[in-house]
Amino acid sequence: MPGVVRWWTVGICGGGFFLYDPGPIAGLLMNYLSHRQVALIGASISSIGLTCMPFTPNVEYMYFFYGFLTGLGFCLLYVPSHVLCGLYFQRHRSLATGIAISGQGVGGTVFPYIAYILIDTYGWKGSFFIMSGLSLHNFVFAALLRPPSKHIEREIDKLTAPKKVDLLETENNSLDINRIKSVSSYIHIHLEHNHVVYMRNLNDVTPDLSRGETDLPDTVDVHGTDTNKMHIAGGMVCTTFISKIKDQLRKVFIFGFIIYFINNMFWNMGTSTVILFGPEFNINVGLEKEDATIVFTLIGCGTGLGCVLGGLMGNLACCNRMAVYAVANIATGTITLLFPLTFLHTFWGLLILSLLWGLMFGVILGLLMVVTADLLGADALGYGYGYLMLANGFGCSIAPPLAGWLLDVTGKLVPGFLFAGLITILGGLLMALIPLQRRLCPLKDNAAGKKDES
Repeated sequence: MPGVVRWWTVGICGGGFFLYDPGPIAGLLMNYLSHRQVALIGASISSIGLTCMPFTPNVEYMYFFYGFLTGLGFCLLYVPSHVLCGLYFQRHRSLATGIAISGQGVGGTVFPYIAYILIDTYGWKGSFFIMSGLSLHNFVFAALLRPPSKHIEREIDKLTAPKKVDLLETENNSLDINRIKSVSSYIHIHLEHNHVVYMRNLNDVTPDLSRGETDLPDTVDVHGTDTNKMHIAGGMVCTTFISKIKDQLRKVFIFGFIIYFINNMFWNMGTSTVILFGPEFNINVGLEKEDATIVFTLIGCGTGLGCVLGGLMGNLACCNRMAVYAVANIATGTITLLFPLTFLHTFWGLLILSLLWGLMFGVILGLLMVVTADLLGADALGYGYGYLMLANGFGCSIAPPLAGWLLDVTGKLVPGFLFAGLITILGGLLMALIPLQRRLCPLKDNAAGKKDES
Protein backbone atom coordinates (compact mmCIF):
# COMPACT_ATOMS: atom_id res chain seq x y z
CA MET A 1 0.00 0.00 0.00
CA PRO A 2 1.51 3.44 -0.94
CA GLY A 3 2.70 5.55 1.98
CA VAL A 4 0.18 8.37 1.62
CA VAL A 5 -2.71 5.93 1.21
CA ARG A 6 -1.51 3.96 4.23
CA TRP A 7 -1.42 7.02 6.46
CA TRP A 8 -4.69 8.30 5.05
CA THR A 9 -6.16 4.96 6.13
CA VAL A 10 -4.78 5.60 9.61
CA GLY A 11 -6.44 9.02 9.57
CA ILE A 12 -9.79 7.57 8.52
CA CYS A 13 -9.84 4.59 10.88
CA GLY A 14 -7.69 5.67 13.81
CA GLY A 15 -7.12 9.39 13.45
CA GLY A 16 -10.64 10.47 14.27
CA PHE A 17 -12.20 11.45 10.94
CA PHE A 18 -15.55 9.78 11.64
CA LEU A 19 -15.11 10.13 15.40
CA TYR A 20 -15.35 13.93 15.14
CA ASP A 21 -16.68 14.89 11.71
CA PRO A 22 -20.32 13.82 12.38
CA GLY A 23 -20.39 16.41 15.19
CA PRO A 24 -22.86 18.68 13.34
CA ILE A 25 -25.17 15.68 12.90
CA ALA A 26 -25.07 15.09 16.65
CA GLY A 27 -25.77 18.78 17.27
CA LEU A 28 -28.73 18.70 14.88
CA LEU A 29 -30.16 15.53 16.41
CA MET A 30 -30.09 17.15 19.84
CA ASN A 31 -32.62 19.69 18.54
CA TYR A 32 -35.14 16.91 17.88
CA LEU A 33 -34.16 14.22 20.40
CA SER A 34 -32.96 14.31 23.98
CA HIS A 35 -29.27 14.02 24.84
CA ARG A 36 -29.98 10.58 26.27
CA GLN A 37 -31.66 9.34 23.08
CA VAL A 38 -28.80 10.55 20.88
CA ALA A 39 -26.27 8.85 23.17
CA LEU A 40 -28.26 5.60 23.12
CA ILE A 41 -28.28 5.68 19.31
CA GLY A 42 -24.52 6.20 19.41
CA ALA A 43 -24.04 3.25 21.77
CA SER A 44 -26.04 1.02 19.39
CA ILE A 45 -24.13 2.06 16.27
CA SER A 46 -20.66 1.79 17.84
CA SER A 47 -21.39 -1.66 19.27
CA ILE A 48 -22.62 -2.91 15.88
CA GLY A 49 -19.49 -1.57 14.18
CA LEU A 50 -17.13 -3.27 16.64
CA THR A 51 -19.07 -6.55 16.53
CA CYS A 52 -18.82 -6.71 12.73
CA MET A 53 -15.06 -6.03 12.65
CA PRO A 54 -13.90 -9.66 13.12
CA PHE A 55 -15.87 -10.63 9.99
CA THR A 56 -14.31 -8.00 7.68
CA PRO A 57 -12.29 -9.63 4.86
CA ASN A 58 -10.19 -6.60 3.90
CA VAL A 59 -9.38 -2.97 4.71
CA GLU A 60 -12.20 -1.57 2.57
CA TYR A 61 -14.72 -3.12 4.94
CA MET A 62 -12.79 -1.66 7.87
CA TYR A 63 -13.40 1.80 6.43
CA PHE A 64 -17.11 1.27 6.86
CA PHE A 65 -17.45 -0.81 10.02
CA TYR A 66 -14.61 0.65 12.08
CA GLY A 67 -14.04 4.02 10.46
CA PHE A 68 -17.63 5.01 9.71
CA LEU A 69 -19.99 3.01 11.95
CA THR A 70 -17.85 2.86 15.10
CA GLY A 71 -16.64 6.44 14.67
CA LEU A 72 -20.16 7.76 14.09
CA GLY A 73 -21.44 5.89 17.13
CA PHE A 74 -18.72 7.23 19.41
CA CYS A 75 -19.33 10.75 18.10
CA LEU A 76 -23.04 10.49 18.96
CA LEU A 77 -21.94 9.37 22.43
CA TYR A 78 -19.24 11.98 22.92
CA VAL A 79 -21.00 15.18 21.88
CA PRO A 80 -24.30 14.94 23.86
CA SER A 81 -22.59 13.72 27.04
CA HIS A 82 -20.12 16.62 27.07
CA VAL A 83 -22.69 19.21 26.02
CA LEU A 84 -25.06 18.04 28.76
CA CYS A 85 -22.24 18.40 31.29
CA GLY A 86 -21.75 21.98 30.11
CA LEU A 87 -25.47 22.72 30.47
CA TYR A 88 -25.72 21.26 33.96
CA PHE A 89 -23.29 23.76 35.47
CA GLN A 90 -23.21 27.54 35.32
CA ARG A 91 -20.81 28.84 37.97
CA HIS A 92 -18.45 25.86 37.73
CA ARG A 93 -18.90 24.85 34.09
CA SER A 94 -15.19 25.07 33.35
CA LEU A 95 -14.18 22.79 36.23
CA ALA A 96 -17.00 20.31 35.57
CA THR A 97 -16.19 19.91 31.88
CA GLY A 98 -12.48 19.73 32.64
CA ILE A 99 -13.03 16.81 35.01
CA ALA A 100 -15.35 15.10 32.51
CA ILE A 101 -12.92 15.42 29.61
CA SER A 102 -10.05 14.16 31.79
CA GLY A 103 -11.53 10.73 31.16
CA GLN A 104 -9.88 10.91 27.73
CA GLY A 105 -6.49 11.03 29.43
CA VAL A 106 -7.34 8.10 31.68
CA GLY A 107 -8.62 6.10 28.70
CA GLY A 108 -5.54 6.97 26.67
CA THR A 109 -3.37 5.68 29.51
CA VAL A 110 -5.22 2.45 30.33
CA PHE A 111 -6.68 1.14 27.08
CA PRO A 112 -3.44 0.69 25.07
CA TYR A 113 -2.32 -1.79 27.71
CA ILE A 114 -5.72 -3.49 27.73
CA ALA A 115 -5.78 -3.74 23.93
CA TYR A 116 -2.22 -5.14 23.87
CA ILE A 117 -3.10 -7.84 26.43
CA LEU A 118 -6.34 -8.73 24.64
CA ILE A 119 -4.69 -9.05 21.23
CA ASP A 120 -1.83 -11.10 22.71
CA THR A 121 -4.28 -13.43 24.49
CA TYR A 122 -7.29 -13.70 22.15
CA GLY A 123 -6.00 -12.43 18.81
CA TRP A 124 -7.25 -9.34 17.02
CA LYS A 125 -10.64 -10.89 16.20
CA GLY A 126 -11.31 -11.99 19.75
CA SER A 127 -10.18 -8.62 21.09
CA PHE A 128 -12.79 -6.87 18.93
CA PHE A 129 -15.54 -9.05 20.39
CA ILE A 130 -14.42 -8.08 23.89
CA MET A 131 -14.18 -4.41 22.91
CA SER A 132 -17.71 -4.65 21.58
CA GLY A 133 -18.84 -6.02 24.93
CA LEU A 134 -17.14 -3.13 26.70
CA SER A 135 -18.83 -0.74 24.28
CA LEU A 136 -22.23 -2.15 25.27
CA HIS A 137 -21.65 -0.68 28.74
CA ASN A 138 -22.23 2.71 27.11
CA PHE A 139 -25.94 1.86 27.12
CA VAL A 140 -25.87 2.04 30.92
CA PHE A 141 -24.08 5.38 31.05
CA ALA A 142 -26.18 6.83 28.22
CA ALA A 143 -29.36 5.83 30.06
CA LEU A 144 -28.13 7.78 33.08
CA LEU A 145 -27.96 11.04 31.11
CA ARG A 146 -30.79 13.19 32.43
CA PRO A 147 -31.85 16.63 31.22
CA PRO A 148 -31.12 19.62 33.48
CA SER A 149 -33.62 20.22 36.27
CA LYS A 150 -36.17 23.03 36.09
CA HIS A 151 -34.00 25.13 38.37
CA ILE A 152 -31.02 24.80 36.03
CA GLU A 153 -33.20 25.53 33.01
CA ARG A 154 -34.39 28.74 34.65
CA GLU A 155 -30.79 29.74 35.24
CA ILE A 156 -30.00 29.09 31.58
CA ASP A 157 -33.06 31.10 30.51
CA LYS A 158 -31.68 34.10 32.39
CA LEU A 159 -28.66 34.01 30.09
CA THR A 160 -30.69 33.82 26.89
CA ALA A 161 -33.50 36.07 25.68
CA PRO A 162 -36.97 34.55 25.19
CA LYS A 163 -37.65 33.42 21.66
CA LYS A 164 -41.42 33.93 21.45
CA VAL A 165 -44.03 36.64 21.58
CA ASP A 166 -47.14 35.64 23.53
CA LEU A 167 -50.14 37.42 22.00
CA LEU A 168 -53.57 36.86 23.54
CA GLU A 169 -56.61 37.76 21.46
CA THR A 170 -59.00 39.94 23.41
CA GLU A 171 -62.74 40.28 22.93
CA ASN A 172 -62.41 43.21 20.54
CA ASN A 173 -59.72 41.54 18.42
CA SER A 174 -57.01 43.83 19.82
CA LEU A 175 -53.65 42.95 21.30
CA ASP A 176 -52.64 43.81 24.85
CA ILE A 177 -49.09 45.16 24.67
CA ASN A 178 -48.52 44.32 28.33
CA ARG A 179 -48.75 40.60 27.52
CA ILE A 180 -45.96 40.74 24.97
CA LYS A 181 -42.77 39.23 26.40
CA SER A 182 -40.32 39.93 23.60
CA VAL A 183 -40.18 40.67 19.90
CA SER A 184 -39.08 37.81 17.67
CA SER A 185 -39.96 36.19 14.38
CA TYR A 186 -41.83 33.52 16.37
CA ILE A 187 -45.40 34.51 17.30
CA HIS A 188 -47.31 32.45 19.84
CA ILE A 189 -51.06 33.12 19.46
CA HIS A 190 -53.94 31.81 21.59
CA LEU A 191 -57.30 31.85 19.74
CA GLU A 192 -60.16 32.03 22.23
CA HIS A 193 -63.35 32.53 20.20
CA ASN A 194 -62.79 31.17 16.72
CA HIS A 195 -60.50 29.10 14.56
CA VAL A 196 -58.88 31.91 12.60
CA VAL A 197 -55.13 32.13 12.18
CA TYR A 198 -53.77 35.63 11.66
CA MET A 199 -50.98 35.42 9.09
CA ARG A 200 -49.90 39.05 9.42
CA ASN A 201 -46.15 39.51 9.78
CA LEU A 202 -45.06 41.03 13.08
CA ASN A 203 -43.26 43.84 11.27
CA ASP A 204 -46.58 44.96 9.77
CA VAL A 205 -48.26 45.43 13.13
CA THR A 206 -45.37 46.85 15.13
CA PRO A 207 -46.41 50.54 14.70
CA ASP A 208 -49.85 49.77 16.14
CA LEU A 209 -48.38 47.76 18.97
CA SER A 210 -46.70 50.90 20.25
CA ARG A 211 -50.18 52.40 20.83
CA GLY A 212 -51.34 49.38 22.80
CA GLU A 213 -53.65 47.60 20.35
CA THR A 214 -54.02 46.71 16.70
CA ASP A 215 -56.44 44.95 14.35
CA LEU A 216 -55.31 41.97 12.32
CA PRO A 217 -57.45 41.93 9.14
CA ASP A 218 -55.51 39.41 7.06
CA THR A 219 -57.00 36.05 7.92
CA VAL A 220 -56.93 32.48 6.73
CA ASP A 221 -59.74 30.09 7.70
CA VAL A 222 -58.69 26.85 9.33
CA HIS A 223 -61.39 24.16 8.91
CA GLY A 224 -61.79 20.91 10.76
CA THR A 225 -59.51 21.54 13.73
CA ASP A 226 -60.08 21.90 17.44
CA THR A 227 -56.63 23.29 18.10
CA ASN A 228 -56.71 26.73 19.70
CA LYS A 229 -52.95 27.23 19.73
CA MET A 230 -50.61 27.52 16.77
CA HIS A 231 -47.01 28.59 16.24
CA ILE A 232 -46.31 30.78 13.27
CA ALA A 233 -42.63 31.12 12.30
CA GLY A 234 -41.97 34.14 10.12
CA GLY A 235 -45.29 33.76 8.29
CA MET A 236 -44.72 30.04 7.69
CA VAL A 237 -46.60 27.15 9.29
CA CYS A 238 -43.47 25.09 10.02
CA THR A 239 -39.72 25.38 9.92
CA THR A 240 -38.08 23.12 7.36
CA PHE A 241 -35.05 20.97 7.96
CA ILE A 242 -32.91 23.07 5.63
CA SER A 243 -33.88 26.33 7.30
CA LYS A 244 -32.91 24.77 10.63
CA ILE A 245 -29.42 24.11 9.33
CA LYS A 246 -29.20 27.62 7.86
CA ASP A 247 -30.23 29.06 11.20
CA GLN A 248 -27.52 27.06 12.93
CA LEU A 249 -24.87 28.20 10.49
CA ARG A 250 -25.96 31.82 10.89
CA LYS A 251 -25.71 31.65 14.67
CA VAL A 252 -22.50 29.66 14.85
CA PHE A 253 -20.24 30.95 12.12
CA ILE A 254 -19.51 34.40 13.44
CA PHE A 255 -15.98 35.78 13.11
CA GLY A 256 -14.82 34.59 16.53
CA PHE A 257 -16.02 31.03 16.01
CA ILE A 258 -14.56 30.84 12.50
CA ILE A 259 -11.12 31.65 13.95
CA TYR A 260 -11.74 29.13 16.71
CA PHE A 261 -12.77 26.54 14.09
CA ILE A 262 -9.51 27.03 12.15
CA ASN A 263 -7.52 26.98 15.40
CA ASN A 264 -9.02 23.60 16.34
CA MET A 265 -8.20 22.19 12.92
CA PHE A 266 -4.57 23.34 13.22
CA TRP A 267 -3.85 22.08 16.73
CA ASN A 268 -5.51 18.75 15.92
CA MET A 269 -3.18 18.40 12.95
CA GLY A 270 -0.24 18.90 15.29
CA THR A 271 -1.35 16.81 18.24
CA SER A 272 -2.60 13.87 16.15
CA THR A 273 0.82 13.71 14.48
CA VAL A 274 2.57 13.45 17.85
CA ILE A 275 0.13 10.83 19.13
CA LEU A 276 0.36 8.67 15.98
CA PHE A 277 4.14 8.88 15.49
CA GLY A 278 5.20 9.26 19.13
CA PRO A 279 5.71 5.55 19.97
CA GLU A 280 7.75 4.93 16.81
CA PHE A 281 9.78 8.09 17.44
CA ASN A 282 10.70 6.98 20.97
CA ILE A 283 11.98 3.64 19.68
CA ASN A 284 13.90 5.24 16.78
CA VAL A 285 15.87 7.52 19.13
CA GLY A 286 17.14 4.52 21.09
CA LEU A 287 14.64 3.71 23.84
CA GLU A 288 13.76 0.13 24.65
CA LYS A 289 10.22 -0.92 23.82
CA GLU A 290 9.20 -1.05 27.50
CA ASP A 291 10.70 2.39 28.19
CA ALA A 292 9.07 3.83 25.06
CA THR A 293 5.70 2.52 26.26
CA ILE A 294 6.17 4.13 29.69
CA VAL A 295 7.16 7.45 28.12
CA PHE A 296 4.14 7.48 25.83
CA THR A 297 1.86 6.54 28.72
CA LEU A 298 2.93 9.72 30.50
CA ILE A 299 1.19 11.70 27.75
CA GLY A 300 -2.13 10.21 28.85
CA CYS A 301 -1.38 10.90 32.52
CA GLY A 302 -0.41 14.49 31.75
CA THR A 303 -3.54 14.95 29.63
CA GLY A 304 -5.79 13.86 32.49
CA LEU A 305 -4.07 16.24 34.92
CA GLY A 306 -4.08 19.03 32.34
CA CYS A 307 -7.84 18.76 31.80
CA VAL A 308 -8.47 19.29 35.51
CA LEU A 309 -5.88 22.09 35.64
CA GLY A 310 -7.49 23.83 32.65
CA GLY A 311 -10.90 23.51 34.28
CA LEU A 312 -9.60 25.02 37.52
CA MET A 313 -7.94 27.93 35.72
CA GLY A 314 -11.05 28.58 33.66
CA ASN A 315 -13.10 28.82 36.83
CA LEU A 316 -11.02 31.67 38.24
CA ALA A 317 -12.69 35.06 37.81
CA CYS A 318 -9.33 36.76 37.28
CA CYS A 319 -8.35 34.33 34.52
CA ASN A 320 -8.79 35.17 30.84
CA ARG A 321 -9.84 31.76 29.56
CA MET A 322 -9.24 32.52 25.92
CA ALA A 323 -5.73 33.79 26.66
CA VAL A 324 -4.92 30.67 28.69
CA TYR A 325 -6.25 28.52 25.86
CA ALA A 326 -4.07 30.32 23.28
CA VAL A 327 -0.96 30.10 25.49
CA ALA A 328 -1.59 26.36 25.97
CA ASN A 329 -1.68 25.98 22.16
CA ILE A 330 1.62 27.79 21.76
CA ALA A 331 3.21 25.85 24.64
CA THR A 332 2.08 22.52 23.15
CA GLY A 333 3.62 23.44 19.79
CA THR A 334 6.85 24.65 21.41
CA ILE A 335 7.28 21.41 23.38
CA THR A 336 6.66 19.46 20.16
CA LEU A 337 9.58 21.31 18.55
CA LEU A 338 11.83 20.18 21.43
CA PHE A 339 11.34 16.46 20.73
CA PRO A 340 13.88 16.35 17.83
CA LEU A 341 16.68 17.85 20.00
CA THR A 342 19.26 15.07 20.40
CA PHE A 343 20.43 15.98 23.91
CA LEU A 344 16.89 15.25 25.16
CA HIS A 345 16.84 11.75 23.64
CA THR A 346 17.18 10.01 26.98
CA PHE A 347 14.61 8.17 29.03
CA TRP A 348 14.21 11.02 31.54
CA GLY A 349 14.40 13.74 28.91
CA LEU A 350 11.60 12.25 26.81
CA LEU A 351 9.66 11.36 29.95
CA ILE A 352 9.58 14.99 31.10
CA LEU A 353 8.78 16.26 27.59
CA SER A 354 5.90 13.79 27.25
CA LEU A 355 4.47 14.73 30.64
CA LEU A 356 4.66 18.47 29.87
CA TRP A 357 3.22 17.95 26.40
CA GLY A 358 0.31 15.95 27.80
CA LEU A 359 -0.26 18.58 30.50
CA MET A 360 -0.55 21.42 27.97
CA PHE A 361 -2.67 19.30 25.65
CA GLY A 362 -4.98 18.57 28.59
CA VAL A 363 -5.35 22.28 29.35
CA ILE A 364 -6.56 22.77 25.75
CA LEU A 365 -9.12 19.99 26.12
CA GLY A 366 -10.26 21.24 29.52
CA LEU A 367 -11.04 24.70 28.15
CA LEU A 368 -12.56 23.55 24.86
CA MET A 369 -16.19 23.50 26.01
CA VAL A 370 -16.09 26.68 28.07
CA VAL A 371 -14.39 28.74 25.33
CA THR A 372 -17.13 27.57 22.96
CA ALA A 373 -19.73 28.80 25.47
CA ASP A 374 -17.88 32.13 25.81
CA LEU A 375 -17.97 32.65 22.05
CA LEU A 376 -21.52 31.48 21.28
CA GLY A 377 -23.45 31.50 24.56
CA ALA A 378 -25.12 28.62 26.38
CA ASP A 379 -28.10 28.44 24.01
CA ALA A 380 -25.87 27.61 21.01
CA LEU A 381 -23.51 25.32 22.92
CA GLY A 382 -24.94 22.08 21.51
CA TYR A 383 -24.56 22.62 17.80
CA GLY A 384 -21.57 24.91 18.30
CA TYR A 385 -19.66 22.07 19.94
CA GLY A 386 -20.86 19.76 17.17
CA TYR A 387 -19.33 21.97 14.48
CA LEU A 388 -16.16 22.21 16.58
CA MET A 389 -15.89 18.41 16.41
CA LEU A 390 -16.03 18.78 12.62
CA ALA A 391 -12.88 20.92 12.78
CA ASN A 392 -11.20 18.34 15.01
CA GLY A 393 -12.05 15.60 12.51
CA PHE A 394 -10.60 17.60 9.62
CA GLY A 395 -7.35 18.10 11.52
CA CYS A 396 -7.06 14.46 12.58
CA SER A 397 -7.63 13.20 9.04
CA ILE A 398 -5.41 15.72 7.21
CA ALA A 399 -2.29 15.36 9.39
CA PRO A 400 -1.49 11.61 9.01
CA PRO A 401 -1.14 11.70 5.17
CA LEU A 402 1.01 14.85 5.36
CA ALA A 403 3.27 13.52 8.10
CA GLY A 404 3.40 10.11 6.39
CA TRP A 405 4.41 11.75 3.12
CA LEU A 406 7.22 13.62 4.91
CA LEU A 407 8.36 10.31 6.43
CA ASP A 408 8.36 8.58 3.03
CA VAL A 409 10.27 11.44 1.36
CA THR A 410 12.89 12.08 4.05
CA GLY A 411 12.99 8.71 5.80
CA LYS A 412 12.89 10.53 9.14
CA LEU A 413 10.23 11.40 11.71
CA VAL A 414 11.79 14.75 12.61
CA PRO A 415 10.16 16.75 9.74
CA GLY A 416 6.75 15.50 10.85
CA PHE A 417 7.38 16.74 14.41
CA LEU A 418 8.60 20.10 13.12
CA PHE A 419 5.45 20.42 11.01
CA ALA A 420 3.29 19.44 14.01
CA GLY A 421 4.93 22.00 16.30
CA LEU A 422 4.71 24.89 13.84
CA ILE A 423 1.08 24.26 12.87
CA THR A 424 0.07 24.07 16.55
CA ILE A 425 1.84 27.35 17.34
CA LEU A 426 0.16 28.98 14.34
CA GLY A 427 -3.21 27.85 15.67
CA GLY A 428 -2.49 29.49 19.01
CA LEU A 429 -1.38 32.75 17.40
CA LEU A 430 -4.57 32.87 15.33
CA MET A 431 -6.60 33.22 18.53
CA ALA A 432 -5.15 36.73 18.94
CA LEU A 433 -7.38 37.82 16.04
CA ILE A 434 -10.52 37.43 18.18
CA PRO A 435 -9.75 40.16 20.77
CA LEU A 436 -8.25 42.27 17.97
CA GLN A 437 -11.49 42.09 15.98
CA ARG A 438 -13.53 42.92 19.08
CA ARG A 439 -11.40 45.97 19.68
CA LEU A 440 -11.64 47.19 16.09
CA CYS A 441 -15.31 46.24 15.48
CA PRO A 442 -16.98 46.00 18.91
CA LEU A 443 -20.56 45.95 17.55
CA LYS A 444 -20.08 43.70 14.54
CA ASP A 445 -19.81 40.40 16.40
CA ASN A 446 -22.40 40.59 19.14
CA ALA A 447 -22.26 36.94 20.11
CA ALA A 448 -18.52 36.93 20.68
CA GLY A 449 -17.13 38.22 23.88
CA LYS A 450 -20.15 37.43 26.03
CA LYS A 451 -18.56 35.47 28.84
CA ASP A 452 -20.92 33.08 30.53
CA GLU A 453 -21.33 33.26 34.25
CA SER A 454 -19.86 29.82 34.61
